Amino acid sequence: MRKLLFVFSLAIVAGIFSTSSCKKEEPEPENPFDKIDYGDDTPNPDTLNAITLAGLHRNLFVTRCAVPGCHDGNFEPDFRTVQSTFSTLVYAPIIKNNDANEFTYRVVPFDTAKSVLHQRITNCCFVNVDDRMPQDNIGTGLPQEDIDKVAQWILNGARNSSGDVANRPDLEPLFVLYYAANTTFTEEYSALENRVDSVIFNPFKIPSSETSFAFIAAVTDDFTPIPELLYNRLFISEQKDDFTGATQVQAVSIDVPGQGPLWIATVQLAGLTPGVQYYMRYYTNDGQHANNTEFPNTTSVDAYKTYWSFIIQP
Repeated sequence: MRKLLFVFSLAIVAGIFSTSSCKKEEPEPENPFDKIDYGDDTPNPDTLNAITLAGLHRNLFVTRCAVPGCHDGNFEPDFRTVQSTFSTLVYAPIIKNNDANEFTYRVVPFDTAKSVLHQRITNCCFVNVDDRMPQDNIGTGLPQEDIDKVAQWILNGARNSSGDVANRPDLEPLFVLYYAANTTFTEEYSALENRVDSVIFNPFKIPSSETSFAFIAAVTDDFTPIPELLYNRLFISEQKDDFTGATQVQAVSIDVPGQGPLWIATVQLAGLTPGVQYYMRYYTNDGQHANNTEFPNTTSVDAYKTYWSFIIQP
């Protein structure tokens, strides 16, 4: 009996294995990504020239200059984009100059000696001690390798992203300062202590005993020599923003030893009323612009307009 059961069990097991071995295997599902040709996965070499504007912008100006609180659009130069970098550097007028007033533009193509950008990254004391750029680590300048790249870009013409060299612009004359005094230049009327309440933006005072005063203007221009500037008139008005009927005084060019060429207008006080605040504007032209340059102008802040004013003491 046991032998019969054993034989029966073997038959069942054999049947199971026979059934299993005859079952057809299902094919693996197709992977749609197997047919994608990824090509060569070797990284592409960096072909951006490091001494071009684009190369300097990516590798230097963005990482070291366009940082929060610096040249990120808050003030010029603006290093946020390649375009803003170029427009606020190349032939862009400077705001801060050295004591000798030696510079006119931030970058002058082909000339590092006249480019303030090069000075600011190489000179530790352009205006103040330890004011070399960038100033995120005062006293520590850029690596010499980066300085050399900036210098080479300038010497190559400070070209834009298309490889073009910018044309030098012809800017309007720039006002530097004015000085008001008696006609013998022994007393300065425009000094702080001679202004109303000793506030620099208040009108300066002229003694009622005077019959005239001297107004001296210092202006600069990028091309035209100062004595060759045109028009050069001082306008005087009782209105802060209306000079249509203003009194006009012609200025003449003078050369002051040690200071260079200036323009002087002698203002006659006859006909002006003591106690009235009079506003002044100075006009000049470099011969290259259709309209005269005006200092100050209607868009100037009121404090600057009142700085350009005077009162004859009653």
